[in-house]
Amino acid sequence: MTTATPPVRVLLPDGEAAWVRKLEAGDAAAVLALRARLSGRDRHVRFFGLGVAGLAELSTQLSHSSGVGHTAVGCFVHSRLAGVARYDILADPAEAAVALVVDGHGPALGVAALLLEQLAVSAEHEGVRMLVADTGAENAKMLGVFAALGIPFRPGLQREQPAAAERNAPSPE
Repeated sequence: MTTATPPVRVLLPDGEAAWVRKLEAGDAAAVLALRARLSGRDRHVRFFGLGVAGLAELSTQLSHSSGVGHTAVGCFVHSRLAGVARYDILADPAEAAVALVVDGHGPALGVAALLLEQLAVSAEHEGVRMLVADTGAENAKMLGVFAALGIPFRPGLQREQPAAAERNAPSPE
């Protein structure tokens, strides 16, 4: 029996229907397929934090219990994983490192905002009041998403002061 979080149906700005839900162990293959579709530009410029190594690590972590302190959500368009967002609570439990990646080969319009919004809601339920993201001024698109959604955010290194569970996780490939 599964205890999966029911997906939420959403409409992207172009009218395309998508589903957003927490990721689980059965999604590991979809995460790896997303990883394979990413170009170097998508990994290093367009989005932040979950580049190729981070997605491989996430696909491995999905096979373990998700638990308190970290969550990953995915957006599916036509059963294809179009993007992933995750957070990990930092040493200060009011802050969480957030990472996001969206497939640049599909209908990406609005996927980042939907994922970030869903992630912020989950983090808020755990007492997080500030998201920390490894993104720079050159990524005006993502900075604009944070601003448009009104999500409390500060730039910082994704890997700073992870919570105890993350400090003991295996390093990315």
